[in-house]
Amino acid sequence: MKLRLYRRLLGFLRPYRGRLTIAVSCMVILGACTAALAWALKPALDEALTGENQRMIYIIPMVIIGLYIIKGAAYYGQAYLMGYIGQRVIYDLRNRLYGHLVHQSLAFFTHRKTGELIARISYDVTLVQAAVSTAVTALMRDAISIVFLAAVIFIQDWQLALIAMLVFPAVVYPIARFGRRMRRATLDGQVSMGALTSLMEETVAGIRVVKAFGMEDYEKRRFRRFTREFLEHQLKAFRVHALSFPIMELLAGFGIAGVLLYGGLRVAAGETTPGTLISFLAAALMLYEPVKRLSRANNEIQQGLAAAERVFEVLDEPQDIQDKPDARILSAFHERIVFDHVWLRYPGDNRDVLQDICLTVRAGEVVALVGRSGAGKTSLVNLVPRFVDVSEGRVLIDGLDVRDVTQASLRSQIALVTQEVILFNDTILNNIAYGHEEVDLEKVRAVAKAANADEFIQRLPHGYATLVGERGVILSGGQRQRLSLARALLKDAPILILDEATSALDTESERLVQQAIDRLMAGRTVIVIAHRLSTIRHADRIIVLDKGRIVQQGAHNELLAQGGLYAELYRMQFEQESTSERAGCEEANDPS
Repeated sequence: MKLRLYRRLLGFLRPYRGRLTIAVSCMVILGACTAALAWALKPALDEALTGENQRMIYIIPMVIIGLYIIKGAAYYGQAYLMGYIGQRVIYDLRNRLYGHLVHQSLAFFTHRKTGELIARISYDVTLVQAAVSTAVTALMRDAISIVFLAAVIFIQDWQLALIAMLVFPAVVYPIARFGRRMRRATLDGQVSMGALTSLMEETVAGIRVVKAFGMEDYEKRRFRRFTREFLEHQLKAFRVHALSFPIMELLAGFGIAGVLLYGGLRVAAGETTPGTLISFLAAALMLYEPVKRLSRANNEIQQGLAAAERVFEVLDEPQDIQDKPDARILSAFHERIVFDHVWLRYPGDNRDVLQDICLTVRAGEVVALVGRSGAGKTSLVNLVPRFVDVSEGRVLIDGLDVRDVTQASLRSQIALVTQEVILFNDTILNNIAYGHEEVDLEKVRAVAKAANADEFIQRLPHGYATLVGERGVILSGGQRQRLSLARALLKDAPILILDEATSALDTESERLVQQAIDRLMAGRTVIVIAHRLSTIRHADRIIVLDKGRIVQQGAHNELLAQGGLYAELYRMQFEQESTSERAGCEEANDPS
């Protein structure tokens, strides 16, 4: 499992094989130079310093300087190239992850926290970098150095080399054990970071509610609890890091002590020269350094693998909404939208949100959907642009199943205005022209006037160049809604979906928005989800949904005459509005 995961992660290196080959070549040169430096100590001590070969006194320093120059250049080459490759892999991985997320269906996001997904694309992907660049570099560079240095010590004295190597089997256990502990601590830390990010995202998005209910201290306690959990997991990881180094040092110490004892006895007995022993010790010390670094590299790899596991978990989620290989281009809409015995059930839910819906919306018709909260109105309209797919049945546009046409051609025919207006932290101009590669200011101004938005835009400090802030925070609800209507007007699509576009607005804002909606609806096929029933009296047809089924349909007056759920909803809303009006009049007439 772990090996397969790492192989998959290393697959991201394939596009950079050329640079990787050059980097590995630099590592080979680096390892060879390190081993050559250890080898050069023997002639320096045995020939130059003893006076046997005077020329060696001049040659050896020059050789050492040359080796360090080559070693430095090789180190720079491999460090830069592996750093470049690591950053490119993170770049590719982040883009692939983000691309995978934006192509997921709405159902994918219903059971996932936004903060958790943000943590995976930021924090987790950053940890992956250590596994594909830093750790890979250390593994290859140090493994190559170990091979060259091991060759040096075995050529110099195979018996001493065997003594030096006795500690190597003992090294494997702590490396493996520390790696497992590091991976567990990292996984737990990533879960904590996901919860932490989710809490931050929720708090910032709902800061007005937090303040209104005086819950600042409560949220601070929640945040402190998550940060404490993350701290505990990080400290576990640091303990593993801190403990691995002294244990590896101790094992290396045993090896060096054995070499000194046995080698010293052999020098005293005249079986070898001091130069050979010093050269051997230098090579052995150089050999133990990369071995110790392998432990640290393994810890970083385990952290990266834990992160990669979570990243691949998202990447492996199938995309429910995809174009078929033979998907057709949907031509301009001109006939009808048909819901043909449609059923819908969301993943992980054991109930049907929609049940056997049969409905035809003719071109140019205005059809309103009404019903209690949770009746399935939004779920029904989400099937038209294929935000979700039916569980059973079909949705047809001009006789074509929406699953048989390309998503781009389908959605180009549809404009959507929702109750929750989504504006991006960009200029008003770019928010209205969202989805258009070329922005025509005159066209944008024209649709803004039609949406009753131009007047308030002109009063803003920078007009159409004004930044609206995150989620359009500088604008009122009515202003945001009018920008959303202007965006839909600019798209000029033949099918219009209005999802409770006038709810939660004050009277003046609702009047301006309703005027803009009337202009937007002209000449279009409209499916409107109504919150205030008074706004849909003139719809061609009103569809009444209850518990995922169509229970009534007809014109406003027909449905009132029939009685049933529509008449009940209308009467309840009329009574609530009358009560609110009477209360307002009593307050206005109260002399106190």
